Amino acid sequence: MTSGRPRSIWLALAAVVVYVLLAAGLGSLLSGLVSDEQELAQFSLGHFIPLAIAIIGLLLFLRWAGWGEDVWRERPTPTLTPRRWWLVSIPVLVVLLPISQFGDVPWASRPIGYVLVIAAGTLMVGFGEELLIRGVLLTAVRARHGELIALLGTSLVFALAHIPGSIIAGASLATIAFQVSFLAAAGAAYYWGRRVTGRLWVAMLAHAFTDWVLYLASRAGTPGASMPHDHAGSPNPIQATVQIMLLVATTVSIISVIREDRRRGQAAAERRA
Repeated sequence: MTSGRPRSIWLALAAVVVYVLLAAGLGSLLSGLVSDEQELAQFSLGHFIPLAIAIIGLLLFLRWAGWGEDVWRERPTPTLTPRRWWLVSIPVLVVLLPISQFGDVPWASRPIGYVLVIAAGTLMVGFGEELLIRGVLLTAVRARHGELIALLGTSLVFALAHIPGSIIAGASLATIAFQVSFLAAAGAAYYWGRRVTGRLWVAMLAHAFTDWVLYLASRAGTPGASMPHDHAGSPNPIQATVQIMLLVATTVSIISVIREDRRRGQAAAERRA
């Protein structure tokens, strides 16, 4: 049951543009007020103020649009027919991936205050980006299209939304291309975090946890200069294995979504007959 304003994809994309302008544009502007040597200050200025504004604006947008609880929750995939329990492996692997990177974090040089500040900032990133992409945008796309378009479309927008930050940071075209492909795959994994559990907050926490570990393993800084998704270190064997398994699972999940759309189409045709 829908209520409020029509679930327009263009309206959702407008929300994405505004959010990116605040997160990447204002974030980079504020973080540039301090020197590169002040990494934690850069991180704080580049995250807490712009993300607080963006998240509050997003919540006000939802209140104005009245798009309902399905922005936040849905029926978990394992309760559908067929149950497809194997999809549970995707959110499990999403959590195992950052755990496998714990060894890359120089914990001895990361004071508890530093760790907590990064945790707070990445929690805001996970909350805001997931509410925007796997919440607002996904709800709008589903109102017009099937799950295949919802999965691929939201994953692509998620990846493209990070390009402005990379451009501001001076990343090369090759680096940006790699980030887009990597982030699209990550977006598909977060999509299944929501669908398998039926709760958006699961994707939010998984996203935040991943970013937290990657930031700690590299360094804090501006949103573009040290994006948590462009970790350049060579993966250890366990990390590489988890990455491959996650990539295979998300790739196969596309086939599962195609079959899901086909079943729904057939069911709809039978009801009309």
